Amino acid sequence: MSQNSNPSPSIVLVMGKTGVGKSTFIKAATGLDVSIGHHLDSCTALLQIYPIPNTTTFLLDTPGFDDPSISDTSVLQSIASCLADISEGLLFPNLAAQISGTIYIHAINEPRMTGSMMRNLSMLRLLVGEGNMEHCVLGTTKWGLEEPDVAEGREAELIQTRDYWGGFLAEGAVIERYGDSPESAREITRAAARRGDFVPRLMQEYAIEGIELSATAAGRAINGHVARARERNEREMEKLRAEYQSAMDDDSAESTAALHAVWLRIEERLKVIDEETEQLRATRLEAQKQLDELEEAAARTHHADDNVASSTLHLRDDGGEMSISTGIGSSDDGLSTLVTKKSDGQIARPRTTKDKIRARQKPALRWFGRFAALGCAIAISVLTSGGMTPVGLSLVVVVEAACQEDKNPEAERRRTAKRA
Repeated sequence: MSQNSNPSPSIVLVMGKTGVGKSTFIKAATGLDVSIGHHLDSCTALLQIYPIPNTTTFLLDTPGFDDPSISDTSVLQSIASCLADISEGLLFPNLAAQISGTIYIHAINEPRMTGSMMRNLSMLRLLVGEGNMEHCVLGTTKWGLEEPDVAEGREAELIQTRDYWGGFLAEGAVIERYGDSPESAREITRAAARRGDFVPRLMQEYAIEGIELSATAAGRAINGHVARARERNEREMEKLRAEYQSAMDDDSAESTAALHAVWLRIEERLKVIDEETEQLRATRLEAQKQLDELEEAAARTHHADDNVASSTLHLRDDGGEMSISTGIGSSDDGLSTLVTKKSDGQIARPRTTKDKIRARQKPALRWFGRFAALGCAIAISVLTSGGMTPVGLSLVVVVEAACQEDKNPEAERRRTAKRA
C-alpha cells in the first residue's frame, strides 16, 4: 500500500468542565488508564491524545476552562497550539491528522448550571464555531449517581433552555447519554465523527489565518475575563489603600501588618494577570516556543520515572484498511511511544517536541541553502569570468537535490526510525 493510501488519523476533541467525567469516558473508550498517564503522546504539556483500539480515531483530552491549577489562558494557548500542529501536519510523521468531531461532557448529577459551566459552554461555541455544531455531541455522564426522574428532568431543562443546550441542538448538535460502558463511549465518539472532518473556528483563525490568539473569538472572551479580574483586584487594592492608611494613622502595627500581607497577595494576582495578558498577545511562534519549553520540561520529568507505563499504537494493514491496536507495558525510558507499522515493514515514531521544532525550521533552512548555493554559483562565475560557471551550476543542482530529498516522506521516515 502506498503512503498516500493510508487513512488519516481522525481526532475527536473531548471538552467539558473539570470533574465531569472526561477521564472516565476516555478510559472506557480506549481501555487505557487515563488517570496514571497511559496516553499515546502529548500534543502539548496540557493536552493528551489517546487511541481507540481497532480504529484510526484518537481522543484529544482538554482541560476545563475552570481548572484551579491551570489558567484559562494557558488552556486556550495549549488548545490553539495543538490545533495549529494538526493544521500544519506536525502531530504525526508523514500522516495528516484531521479534526472530525467534538464531545462536550456534562455531569447529569450537577444540580444547577453554574457560572463555570456556562463559561465552558461559551468557550465550546467559540472554539468550534457556530457553523460547525453538527460535528458536536453533548454527552451526559454520571446517570448512576442520580435518581432517574431527577436526571431526566435536568436533561429536559438542558434541552429546552436555549442558553444551555437548546441553541446548540437547534444548530445541529446531538445529545447522547453515556451508559458507563466501553461500547457506549465508542458509540458517542462515532456520533461525534459522523459528519466527517471539519475545521474548528479557533484552528481557522489562529493556525490558518494567522490571527494572534488575543484577536480570535475565544481569545477575546478570555481577554474579557482577564480584564474583569484586573478591575476587581484594582478596586480591592484601592479599598485596601484607604484601610492601610487608616491603620497607620491609628498606629496599629497588627492591623498594618495584616493589611500589608493582603496587599502583597493582590499585587501577586495582578502580576499573574499581566502575564496572562502578555501570553494572549503572543504570536504563534512565541506561543509555540513557550509550549515547547513546557513540553521539554515535562519530558525530562517523565524520563526520570522508570515506572511510567506507556501506550503503544499500531496502524495495522488489514486488506487495504488501516486500524489501531494498543497495548500497555512498562516503558524503558519512561515515555509513552507511538509505533506506526506500515505495509512495507518500516516503523516510525510520533514526532517529539524536538522533531516538531525541527519540522517547523526545515522550510526556512531549505530556502537558506538554495539562496546560499545560488550566491556561491554567481560569485564563482564572476570571479572566474565565467570559466567555472558549470561548477557553480552543479553546486546549485546538488543543493536542490538535497532539499528535495529532505522533503521526501520516505527519507523522513527513515531518519525518524534511525533516531528511534
